[in-house]
Amino acid sequence: MLLEVDSVFWDTVNKDYRKFKSFCFDEDYDMFSKFNNDKMETLFLFSMTDNNKCMRDIKKKCMDNGITEKYMNDLFYTILKYKYKTEKGIWSWNEIEEYDIPLEMIKKTSNKFKFI
Repeated sequence: MLLEVDSVFWDTVNKDYRKFKSFCFDEDYDMFSKFNNDKMETLFLFSMTDNNKCMRDIKKKCMDNGITEKYMNDLFYTILKYKYKTEKGIWSWNEIEEYDIPLEMIKKTSNKFKFI
């Protein structure tokens, strides 16, 4: 997943991200230690959208640090869209090629060209 997130966001949620990372290592160190930083950040973004309270808290914290509500809403929308595409396995041919989606993740394809 190619998602550029503002560095102000990461500075704001740094403490939450470190707690999340620590929790993951406590659960299964062998598996999560193989994740590179981008993969761990993506997992954090996907995980924070699992819980409405978590989303609300992170959004409030970010808005208190100067991030606009529009940016946060766009970020959550994009994450939820990627999450839906991943769960359903619906990818456009452009996304398959651009993001190098493994064949086992593809259940349905479309020929609509969309920029995410």
